[in-house]
Amino acid sequence: MMASNFYIVHHTARLGVSHKYFENMESWWTEDRGKQFNENLQNAGIHIHKGMFINKNLVFCIYEARGTVSDAEFQEFIDGPGALGVHMGLYPEKPWNNTCHKINPSLGGSNPPFEPYFED
Repeated sequence: MMASNFYIVHHTARLGVSHKYFENMESWWTEDRGKQFNENLQNAGIHIHKGMFINKNLVFCIYEARGTVSDAEFQEFIDGPGALGVHMGLYPEKPWNNTCHKINPSLGGSNPPFEPYFED
């Protein structure tokens, strides 16, 4: 078993809510909230490697989770209150539908998409 699992999270905007995300990005998001998000990630055994905004309706992010984090726990974190960067202060109202896809490095030469963050 790998020490870590990597996921691509496909965020698609929810009608009538996603615009609030971008409004809050400027007014609600602070350096302290960024630190809190990183702390929440660390406590959950999760690390975000890259967020890629395609447009205001579509975002892809690559995350890494310790091998002890189940797929269900990962999904629960992404959809939950600790994922400040995902809901931008709107929780429990969700600006995104979050579809999590576990990456299978063995199908691509066993190379993970990023150098692993977690060292077990």
